[in-house]
Amino acid sequence: MTITNAYLTHNRPYTKRSKTTAIAIHWVANPGSSAMANRNYFQNTDVEVSANYVIGLEGEVICCIPDAEVAWCTNQANAYTVSIENCHPDWTGEFRAATYRSLVELTAQLCQKYQLHPETGGVIRHYDVTGKDCPKWFVPENHGGTDTKDGAHWKKFLKDVANQMRQSKKESQMNPSKNLPKPYLVKVTADVLNIRKGAGTQYPVVGTIQDRGVYTIIDACNNWGFLKSKAGWICLDYTEKRS
Repeated sequence: MTITNAYLTHNRPYTKRSKTTAIAIHWVANPGSSAMANRNYFQNTDVEVSANYVIGLEGEVICCIPDAEVAWCTNQANAYTVSIENCHPDWTGEFRAATYRSLVELTAQLCQKYQLHPETGGVIRHYDVTGKDCPKWFVPENHGGTDTKDGAHWKKFLKDVANQMRQSKKESQMNPSKNLPKPYLVKVTADVLNIRKGAGTQYPVVGTIQDRGVYTIIDACNNWGFLKSKAGWICLDYTEKRS
């Protein structure tokens, strides 16, 4: 899975969440549309709507708003959820296999990042917040969706995410250096950039960078990088990669 950052400059409140307690799953409700088309809709519409991520029909993933920030996607749950919109080919809302695979992988990564468990409330549907039939494939048919009455599609998805998390953990333990990136340089673009104990805003601040200097990153987790000095993690959204 490759994530492409195409950050919004409109419909982006630039507000950092104080906590993240769930990943919220959605459908775009626009059959056949692409991930980039939905991202561009967020950018250009006068309606206050956006999402952290959009997954396309071919499994492509676009990050519209860094997942540490609020997006306008899940109504009253915006303040504590990361939102993932998903493209679909028709009005049943069923996701293509490539979309589903990326959704499972991305959701698992975010659950690991924010220390959430998918089967104990760490992953929710838009439906769970408002009763809306979103995402339709994961909402029971007796509530306007296309899932079975006992929610078989949704239960399978949560189980698949949990299995992906276990598999990723197992692979990490067996090959601890497998996913380490080659060290690279970044230039800090913020006047003050927090250094945190872990890869996420839920971790305490252990220092700051205030010189807009160039630093070496030796490990990465989503949009967070670990400093060569081992001082901690910084958010790479506020840096520029140097060759």
